[in-house]
This record gives sequence, C-alpha cells and structure tokens, in this order.
Amino acid sequence: DLIKKWWDFLCVRGPEYGYRPKPSKTVLIVKEECLKEAKKMFKGSGIQVTGEGERHLGAVLGTEEFRRSYVADKVAKWVQDVEQLSEIGKDDPQAAYAAFTKALCHRWTFVQRTVPGISELFGPLENAIRHSFLPAIVGRHVSDLERKLFTLPVRLGGLGISNPVEGS
Repeated sequence: DLIKKWWDFLCVRGPEYGYRPKPSKTVLIVKEECLKEAKKMFKGSGIQVTGEGERHLGAVLGTEEFRRSYVADKVAKWVQDVEQLSEIGKDDPQAAYAAFTKALCHRWTFVQRTVPGISELFGPLENAIRHSFLPAIVGRHVSDLERKLFTLPVRLGGLGISNPVEGS
C-alpha cells in the first residue's frame, strides 16, 4: 500500500521538479507472494507488475530463474555470433580477430559484471571460442596450454581472448 501512495505522490509532485513518471515504462518487480495484491493495486495504472524480473539498462533484475534464463538466451545468441565470425576467420583471420576483440567480446563483459553467479552459463560460449573461433584464426586445433596463453594480453605475448567462464 505504501508503494502505491509513493507512486501517486510521485505522479503529482514529480512534474514540479522536472520528473514526469511514465507508467508505460515502469515495471514493478515484487515477490511471488505479493504479486496478486500488487496487480490488483496497480490495475489500470499502466504499470507492468511482475514476479519474475525485467531487463534494465542492459542488465537484468529479478528472480534467480529469470536472470539465468535471460543470460542463457544471450549466451546462445553470442555463440551464434562467434560461429559466424569463425567462418569469416577461415578466410580473413585478422579481420575476425579484430572484430572479436574490439566489438564482440564486449557484449558479454557488461553482463558478466552486472549479473552475479552466472559463470557456468558461459560454458557454451567458451566452447565456441575454443573449438570454433580460435582454430579458425590460427588454422589448426588449439591445445589447453595455447588456450591459456591466448588469454594473456597482447603485451605479454597472448591474444587477449579471455575465457568467459573465468571472467564472470
């Protein structure tokens, strides 16, 4: 009940301070046991009420199950991207390496920093990097030792291709 009063107060007083709340862009995440009451309380307000979670500024908020599902979906997409880049790497390894290190790998580093406890979900991505991308750019199978060496920064003789499982 307090949160509804706060929302109503914010809608009335917010514009005085230049803040104009938009119910269509507002998501209320509540515990499962409060979901029914919250939906009833905010019915007709335009606010989305959920008990699972929501994406927010590129990260994800909500239940453990929702966060894990969100990250698993993202990882599946990134695996596809790595596989496509691997095909390019067979003909143009330098371009594929540049695309990977300057653009692609940064897609998952933000998620790794903002969503805790998800390292094991990055296994398929590391598998794609290890068994598809790296062999494509070096032209042969990559050993365990070489994989570890490739995680080193370029200034130390590596390729700067980190292991996403270890980075999260």
